[in-house]
Amino acid sequence: MTDSVGKVYSEAIFELAAEQSCAETVFEELEALKTVWNENPGLVKVLRAPTVGISEKLGITEKIFKGRVSDMVYNLLCVITEKNRADYLPEIADAYKDKWYDASGIAEVTVTSCEPLSDALKEKLIKKLETVYKKKVILNEKTDSSLIGGIVVNYGNTMLDGSVKSRLEALQKQIKGIIA
Repeated sequence: MTDSVGKVYSEAIFELAAEQSCAETVFEELEALKTVWNENPGLVKVLRAPTVGISEKLGITEKIFKGRVSDMVYNLLCVITEKNRADYLPEIADAYKDKWYDASGIAEVTVTSCEPLSDALKEKLIKKLETVYKKKVILNEKTDSSLIGGIVVNYGNTMLDGSVKSRLEALQKQIKGIIA
């Protein structure tokens, strides 16, 4: 259900933002609000509390956010507060980011390696991925020492595993198949 709630709200606000040519501003504000939500669980708790009335919740929302975010994002905050869905804001922001990146020709790619990549290798990898995906690439880097060597590239539902670990596991299966 979480994904569907985030998706429904993000699609609605993205459509409005695109019509009003403010999709990038909404993206930036939602990303900032996601950080606020993650760093202030007490705020979300109050906005979800059944003992706090809607008018009080809207008053809190107004005091904190009115004039600090665009009217469109403020109205979204009011709607999700009224519908008792304030805790879904991070999911809404993530779904909106996916729509924004897709519309903007941006690919967010996660690369996992056994040790941090050098700047030169990152640049080379970004150029190659931009050629492959025909999009501007934002590279998120992770390290996992269990990979032994090589890299694993994740983009959307695609995983390219060029790690030594996966090659050794494949070799082990092959050997077991021969022996068994």
